[in-house]
Amino acid sequence: MRSAAVVVVGGGVMGASVAWHLAALGERDVLVLERGPTPGLGSTGRATGGFRAQFGSEINVRLSLLAREKLRRFREETGLDPGYVCAGYLWLAASEAELGALRAALAVQHAAGLEEAAEVGAAEIAQLNRWISLDRVVGGSYCPTDGFIKPLAILQGYLAAATRLGVRLGQGVEVTALRRDPNGRVITVETTDGPIHAGAVVNAAGPWAAEVAAMAGVQLPVLPLRRQVAATAPCDLLPADMPMTIWAGDGFHLRVRDGRVLLLRPTPGAAGRPFDT
Repeated sequence: MRSAAVVVVGGGVMGASVAWHLAALGERDVLVLERGPTPGLGSTGRATGGFRAQFGSEINVRLSLLAREKLRRFREETGLDPGYVCAGYLWLAASEAELGALRAALAVQHAAGLEEAAEVGAAEIAQLNRWISLDRVVGGSYCPTDGFIKPLAILQGYLAAATRLGVRLGQGVEVTALRRDPNGRVITVETTDGPIHAGAVVNAAGPWAAEVAAMAGVQLPVLPLRRQVAATAPCDLLPADMPMTIWAGDGFHLRVRDGRVLLLRPTPGAAGRPFDT
């Protein structure tokens, strides 16, 4: 039976990050299992590449500030450019209630250390994004250090740096079961490529994390949230450095990526078919 000190389930950006960080800390006997033929075919490859620290909860703001420092050091640590561009995030309010919610979030952000986030009025919004109609906009908030990243570049950077340190990658290998000892500790990972003895198992399956956890008898409250993305035909009507612009009321947002405008909106998942795309 094959073995690994640590088996990471999921070869997306989270699994790759875990593998690299473990290897950088000295744990080189790490095996990453990716059920797809290549890494990044799940959520990582479908991500729209936005990065922000403008959240309404302190823990999210602090986590994003830590992530921002990682992005700034990413090339030095892995050798690849994460594509971090400070294009900004511009939030728009169409009512006083929405503006109040943005102000409350700003207070949390400032307290957590995101000092550059600020409230903006109509004149400032027109300067930040002159392509937006201000007919129903009463105000907003803006953070210049938010912006864009390249998810697949980050994935590739972590995987390349991890493999240089000895991390192994199993592609096209699906986990089918997790076997536990009498004390409940996972000791064997059953896969489509045979069983693997594991010293520890890291669940990095993203939206599928609950399904993997259930194999170990753990109820994990992780559910997928469906996003709708419409990409326009290639055009130069909007600039690539336009800030990510979000309407606070319904979450509709847009950005420019690779010469196309992405029109995005969160929608409820379909009952019984949460992974239907």
